[in-house]
Amino acid sequence: MTDRRDIVLPPDQQELKTACRALVRAFGGQEAAASRLGTRQQRISDCINPHTESFLRVDEVAALEHETVGLPGHPHVLATRARQLGYELVRTPTITATGKDLLVLFAQQSKENSDLAQAIVETTADGIICAADAKRIERECDDIIANAIAMRAEARLIIREAIR
Repeated sequence: MTDRRDIVLPPDQQELKTACRALVRAFGGQEAAASRLGTRQQRISDCINPHTESFLRVDEVAALEHETVGLPGHPHVLATRARQLGYELVRTPTITATGKDLLVLFAQQSKENSDLAQAIVETTADGIICAADAKRIERECDDIIANAIAMRAEARLIIREAIR
């Protein structure tokens, strides 16, 4: 039996449905997701339909997001939920903290700040910031944030080593 298909969900739940739909598409569609999750295609359809009350379970979202790493929009549902709660989701750098790289990372941070300043100057030169300009600025900001997270990881490693 399927859910009623005439429900009007609140905007935050509609946004989650949109993210779930994008996740299922990224995974390969409803049939593929149903097969992976051991459920019926109709249930997946209900879970991504904006006019039903059914949602994917947390473990199902985790399984699909785990298998869509690297695809555009990943992690679809996690990023949406974080944004709804007022957080920004930023991927942690994959470098290994050694406790010896703070100066290198600090120098890199200076370069990243300079790159952002250059992007802002160049994209605002004509007095108009278009979507492409904003995306460039966003990328530069993401680089700064990632580098700052790497510096924080270095500092935390030094603290952990000092405690031992």
